[in-house]
Amino acid sequence: MLGCTHNAREARVAAWRLPSAKIYGRVIDGETHKGAEFTTVTVFLAMKDTVVGGSISRGTGEFDVEKLPVGPPLRVVISFIGFKPYEQRVQLTRERLEMDLGNITLEPDVTVLKAAEITGERSTMVMQVDRRVFNVEKDLSTQGGTGVDVMKNVPGLSVDLDGNVEMRGARPQILVDGRPSAMTLEQIPAEDIERVEVITNPSVAFDANSTGGIINVVLKKNTKPGYYGQVQAGIGTNRRYQGGANINMKEGRWGFNLSYNYNTGENVTDGTTDRVDRSFGTTTGFFGQDTRSTSTRLMNGGRFGVDWQMSNRNLLTLSASTRGHNNEGNDLLKSTTLDAERNLLNTGEQRNTSMSDNMTYSVQLAFRRRTPKEGREWTTDLSYNRSERTSDAEFDQYTYSSDGDQLSYSPRLQDNIGESQNDQLSWQLDYADPIGERNKIEWGLKSNVKRDNSFLDVYVTSPLVGTDVLDSSLTNNYHITDIINAAYVNWMHKLSDHWSFQAGFRFEQTWFETELLGKDITFSYKYPDGTKNLAKALFPGIYLSRKWDGSLREVQVNFSRKISRPNFWQIMPFVMFSDSRNVRIGNPALAPELSSLAEVNHLLPFMNSKATWFTSLFGRYTQDVITSFASPLASDTTVLLNTFINGSYSASAGWENILKIEPKQGLQFTLSGTLQWTDVALSGTQGGLRNQGSNWNTKAMVSYKVLKDWSVQLNGEYESARIQAQGRSLPQYSLDASISHDFTKKLTGVLSVNDMFYTRRWGNIIDTEQLYQESFRRREMRFVRFTLTWKFGEQNTSLFRRRNNQRQEPGSGGEEMGP
Repeated sequence: MLGCTHNAREARVAAWRLPSAKIYGRVIDGETHKGAEFTTVTVFLAMKDTVVGGSISRGTGEFDVEKLPVGPPLRVVISFIGFKPYEQRVQLTRERLEMDLGNITLEPDVTVLKAAEITGERSTMVMQVDRRVFNVEKDLSTQGGTGVDVMKNVPGLSVDLDGNVEMRGARPQILVDGRPSAMTLEQIPAEDIERVEVITNPSVAFDANSTGGIINVVLKKNTKPGYYGQVQAGIGTNRRYQGGANINMKEGRWGFNLSYNYNTGENVTDGTTDRVDRSFGTTTGFFGQDTRSTSTRLMNGGRFGVDWQMSNRNLLTLSASTRGHNNEGNDLLKSTTLDAERNLLNTGEQRNTSMSDNMTYSVQLAFRRRTPKEGREWTTDLSYNRSERTSDAEFDQYTYSSDGDQLSYSPRLQDNIGESQNDQLSWQLDYADPIGERNKIEWGLKSNVKRDNSFLDVYVTSPLVGTDVLDSSLTNNYHITDIINAAYVNWMHKLSDHWSFQAGFRFEQTWFETELLGKDITFSYKYPDGTKNLAKALFPGIYLSRKWDGSLREVQVNFSRKISRPNFWQIMPFVMFSDSRNVRIGNPALAPELSSLAEVNHLLPFMNSKATWFTSLFGRYTQDVITSFASPLASDTTVLLNTFINGSYSASAGWENILKIEPKQGLQFTLSGTLQWTDVALSGTQGGLRNQGSNWNTKAMVSYKVLKDWSVQLNGEYESARIQAQGRSLPQYSLDASISHDFTKKLTGVLSVNDMFYTRRWGNIIDTEQLYQESFRRREMRFVRFTLTWKFGEQNTSLFRRRNNQRQEPGSGGEEMGP
């Protein structure tokens, strides 16, 4: 009937689905002049009979068809028994992802047009010139994992020891459904994530705090009539247990989603530290330490959301979520100290125990209004996020002489008690208005208020100071206020059929203040401060792009200015890791860094669209660069204080490439790599150190559907040593493997091995006049995990009214359409 085989048809339809778009409107009964219910809306490729989408109108006559292809001309056919079919040709583009067809009147007739059903296989990754979309459901290795597991597989991203994401050597801003969230990536279950959008140089419509780009985590939500969901359970080595369930429903104008997840696990890891102490270039001693750590984690939480389609042009959304995260850890550290001639001076043993509880709460109310004028719309939303954290840690140090006798100042027992509360309220308004066929104006407002109240009490017991003595040098009680008000305007102009231009600027007023209670100390900054620092509040963005007819090929050149504000862990003066020779603590006096970014991007499909090559040349210059810094502790020069400071500048340039190849159905290769050069310098007061050099990284993912019901996947990565202000990082590499089997259309099992060769670790080298230190730690150990997923649901026109006996299995990618 369609003139081609089913597989060829699937491949052709799937190839067009990059990205997806939507049409909507209202059907009027020509006799009654009222809304026509149950009319069939079918969308075809204009030159063929291939169906690419469809829906059925509601009681008011309103309809919408989503997930339509962008680029090719389309033919929309609207029909109902006893009426003449209505036909209209449309074309959706990246600049026009949604189209309002207005009111459509059907005249009486007797023509019937049946809808057809098309299903297509979604790719793991979809590339565009300004962003990349990573479809999480197709990544086998993330099944039963968290958002951190998802990020480590996304091309161009890397994850550090603490689960923080980096892109091109900088940390991107993490958004959840397009808005900031109190949830960390580790608190978001992978099965809740539909896709991840990566934007390397976002426009002025986004926050200026995006020097490292933006990572938008899009959670699952039902957009089709009916219901679907899944129940998942997993078990793995190292006491890994996981379970969760979610359900999504849409009935008429209402949509609901509900989910709950539970995840627990244990890790036994190791680490080493080797240090050479120096004084004016002369070696004065040696220090070595081996660490064995046991940590357990428990995470659980859920989310709820409701969408009310007030009309075809008005949508109200309410969503809420809560997550809990509990961590417990035990460390055993054994150390030796030698003099310059390598004679044993003393040995040490430290036992650390820690426990922390973290709760996050998020609520968002959003409204979107479309107008009859195509492309004109406005949205507004109000978000509230709260996080609460309590922590308790003990550090017990024992030091022995070379003869094995306990020294007079040993033991030293330290108890850290901390608590923090973070409240964030955010409001945003965005407006878009096309002016003619070639121009479009966007503008918006945003206000964000964040308040942190935290304290850390440190008590020390030792023969030198007594019992439970408060250590005033490490104890802190502080209040942080962070207020940002912003406004932006963006102008988009189509120069010709192939060239387009976008320019805009964003103004952000920043007030940041940290008050250390009880110490009469305040750190603060304002951008702008009256007429001062005005340049630190203006953020322009310019984008020029060129497209080719009949192809996804595109070239873009862009420039923007960004700001990067320190994150929670960089400013919190909590002792986050400590041993007899190392203390790690935040810096509440840390100021933002300002960066200028430029890119040249080229997206090139080839091999009849079976392959796509994305290549990008990029550069970044940063003032007041935030960097890690290590120096001897003032009260004890044998202890190294690790913190963060504002250096002088950082300059970097690089070349990034991503190659996606699908040589045949069921086989996908995704290869990516970045080559980068970095020059970083500290200020004169910090010693004036300067370090420069190159680094590179690469990732590969191979996915193959071996048989009808079996699939395998391999994920590998390598990161070379990277330049830091006082040294360099250590290279790291790893390999993950996964295999899946579809027992039925609804039941799937996945077996995965994380870090097969146990090579994934993070470390660095610090090389200064005072010392040379090489150290590494691991985040988690190698593990094997088996996950079982059962999917359920039906995608019909109504939960309560069946118009035919056809049913579609969930997750097939198509949509059921009745006559």
